[in-house]
Amino acid sequence: MGKVHSPSVAELGERELLRRLERFAPPGQLADDAALMPSTPGCRCGVISTDVLVEDRHFSQTTTPPESVGWRAVMANVSDLAAMGADQVVGITVGLGCPGSLPWRWLESVYGGMVRALTRHGGHLLGGDCVESPMVSLAMTAIGTVDQGRVIRRHGAQVGDWLVCSGPHGLSSYGLSLLLHGVNPKSGSLQAQAIAAHCYPRARLDVLPRLRASQPPGTPWRVAGTDSSDGLAQALHLLCGEQGLGAHVHRLPLPAAFMGLPDGERHCLWGGEDFELVLALEPRWAQALLEREPSFCHVGVVTASHHLLLKDAQDGQLRPLPPGKPFDHFDFGPTVSMAARNARSECEPRVHGAAGEGSHLLATTSARSTTRWL
Repeated sequence: MGKVHSPSVAELGERELLRRLERFAPPGQLADDAALMPSTPGCRCGVISTDVLVEDRHFSQTTTPPESVGWRAVMANVSDLAAMGADQVVGITVGLGCPGSLPWRWLESVYGGMVRALTRHGGHLLGGDCVESPMVSLAMTAIGTVDQGRVIRRHGAQVGDWLVCSGPHGLSSYGLSLLLHGVNPKSGSLQAQAIAAHCYPRARLDVLPRLRASQPPGTPWRVAGTDSSDGLAQALHLLCGEQGLGAHVHRLPLPAAFMGLPDGERHCLWGGEDFELVLALEPRWAQALLEREPSFCHVGVVTASHHLLLKDAQDGQLRPLPPGKPFDHFDFGPTVSMAARNARSECEPRVHGAAGEGSHLLATTSARSTTRWL
């Protein structure tokens, strides 16, 4: 059979494109000029997160399947809601920019990935807009709700708090490096797990009920936290360094299969996009959480030292974190898009280079948000 023709966006036209996109939203949701928001009864309030994803800066059609583009865009936003303590996702709006030559079939898969990710958390596509642009971009806003008495903020850590993360770090970054090299792994292998972790990450909206269940009686709600979308090192800096505090990191939350993996420590600290939550908790609460949730990891303790120090696994000495660089939207030149297009030739030396060079890999995938209260 011949290849089925997929009309381009230009061939469809704006009205037909919008008509086709309507099927990804609840019936009638896109029929008006704006979307109605459900009220937040009682002591709940709305929380909003916005991400902008741009082709060849945050994703590449060379390394990222279209369904994964949509899935990852939603999960990045939902992760930011989870980092604020949200336990409900209302939905998203999407501002789409794309060239007229873009095939509808590719875009259909992107929105399919969005809906599948939203369905996992009970959310819906609420609305959006579209415009012609030289490259694909997705400006996404996620809306959720949070109990006002159980909000999680970046500030609030105190000296002596335990630092706990909800899962291992480094798989997503390792998965990206494999994709950039065109690796086709065997099913069930570490490489296959890493690629899946990169293409289909999971936001940790489940952490809040686990925190509630482990909260010792009489203990006030004081939880400092953030997600690790920019890497574990940056999360620790946000929780401790930016608050005038420090941290002693006793143990890195490396995946068990990372033992002996070159650059495993760098992937863990600086890779990003694991979308785990990193929390600072009163020790008794942290102990109760760790006893209930063996997959969580006690990584260290908050100190007054103003330094982030890592315990050396060989001699037990505390030393500064290995050098690296968090993602910065404006710290890359025009050659970045070439790294995504020419995955093997352009990115190969960066994958195995020094920490500063390796951080260039983040430019192909990372999308960071701003959070605002409704």
